[in-house]
Amino acid sequence: MSDTKELQARALGHNGPIDLAIDFEGHQLTDVKVTHHSETKGIFNQVFGKLRDTILEEQSFGVDVVSGASVMSKAILDSANEAIEKAGIKLAAPVKKERENVEEHTDVAVIGGGEAGLVAACKALSRGKKVALFEKNGYLGGATILNGSNVTATGSKVASTIFGVAAAKDTPELLSADVARECLDSNIPVLTKLMAENIGNAIDFISDFAGLEYRKAQTQTPEHSVERQVELPSSSSYELIEKVAAAFVKKGGKIFLDSRVEEILTDENGKITGFVAEGRTKKITVYANSFVLATGGYGANKQMRGQESEGLNYYGPLTSTGDAYEFLKAFSLEVKNIGWYKVYPHGVETEPGIAKLTTYASKKATDLGAVYVNQLGKRIVDESDVYATLRNAVLKQPGRVAYLVMDKRTWKEFYNLLVLHDFTAEEIAEYFAKDGKENPIFVKGTLSEVAKKAGINADNLKATITTYNEYATKGKDQEFKRDRAFLHAYEGEEFYVVEQRDRFATTLGGFVTDADLHLKTQDNKKIANLWGAGEVIGGANGHDSMPSMMNTWGISSGFVAGNSVE
Repeated sequence: MSDTKELQARALGHNGPIDLAIDFEGHQLTDVKVTHHSETKGIFNQVFGKLRDTILEEQSFGVDVVSGASVMSKAILDSANEAIEKAGIKLAAPVKKERENVEEHTDVAVIGGGEAGLVAACKALSRGKKVALFEKNGYLGGATILNGSNVTATGSKVASTIFGVAAAKDTPELLSADVARECLDSNIPVLTKLMAENIGNAIDFISDFAGLEYRKAQTQTPEHSVERQVELPSSSSYELIEKVAAAFVKKGGKIFLDSRVEEILTDENGKITGFVAEGRTKKITVYANSFVLATGGYGANKQMRGQESEGLNYYGPLTSTGDAYEFLKAFSLEVKNIGWYKVYPHGVETEPGIAKLTTYASKKATDLGAVYVNQLGKRIVDESDVYATLRNAVLKQPGRVAYLVMDKRTWKEFYNLLVLHDFTAEEIAEYFAKDGKENPIFVKGTLSEVAKKAGINADNLKATITTYNEYATKGKDQEFKRDRAFLHAYEGEEFYVVEQRDRFATTLGGFVTDADLHLKTQDNKKIANLWGAGEVIGGANGHDSMPSMMNTWGISSGFVAGNSVE
């Protein structure tokens, strides 16, 4: 007679319940499965995969939590232990392992496992270097994993394949000009030039190296003067992180997770020779000839935030704490524009001070004719204008909030894109169940009903929609001059209203480099064997990056750094 059983457990994750199924053969733990969750897929899949492997190997839920996801992993472990205890199943006590002290010798050490770090590592590896990558979290991806995969492909073979002869309209000079225009010439031209001239080769390289199959991005945003934006089939950067990391390891690279840099090692002349990385179970002393710093931004570090971020929701990873500014402090490196952020529209406040993005869905809704209103029920902007204009309009409103008003036809498209991009059906249903009494505001009903639930002036809202419908019928927006291609009258009597708040994650200031991405000291000397890549280096996009440009900077700067290391 088989002594198999399956226990059910429920943990409370960051975005809602995580349901578990725990399988046993007698007292032997045979499997742990997740039957439902609402967490960010790119992070959760890595965290749970690592946790599950450790649980099955140790035959215990008394294992260490995963770095960078300690709250979520502890909740899973605690809920499982509680279910097992109630069922009267006895598992062996976990064996306490001694902490290891190891050394790693390599040609190139990359610090940071996001997009920029992985591309740098891959490029260096392709040049015959021995490469090891070190990531402080128990998973890869950094801030990249929360973003879409959309990136520019200027000058690439990929672009020629996707856009055909139209690709020839785009040039590095045109991309640089678009960047400068968007950020009001606040960029560092030499870095913008480096980015624009290298993104084509970088996209072609990483596509070939990792088998990435880019396609034309669903959204070609108006900030770009030509069509140049591409994305991966899943639209998610998790696809990039997963495939690039797998290719890197398959071709001989090494990845060390849970490896937080604590100390930089130097010789008697002050040259960097290595570093010490600490983890929960291991201390690694690393020695290398060259180093690439790709540790990301500092958006989650409230002590480093400037006035510009006040009152805005943060939607980046809580592990973006600017660690490099601490472990490199002794080198007196030059920094610039700390306190600059990329502020985006299209956010909903899922908990106090924390946002999730609705960019793809919101853009689709406005393409279909949806309007933005404020609490007074008045339109605030040409809804089809560039993101910077939308962002600035929302910032001017009471409470720094606007509302996207949709009919049922538009809501269906909006909903489909929410689910495609990091929301779940259950999560959205929970928002509607709050009926406007708590954030985020997701309400539906007649126009009067949604106005009351969302706290919008009902009479003004009715007048606004009536006037807008007249504009749409005539094909002319007399209030904001919206392009007639995006003027569509509302249909039916069922309306949906979703809040829209500005948000930030990306930091735009950072360390200063020379034209070859060597980090520089405050007295203008370069660190000969230390290169930077990605968000940790500020300036390429100035004070206001266009859509797709942070991925463009991450991939291009990683490519250049990996091609430069000695």
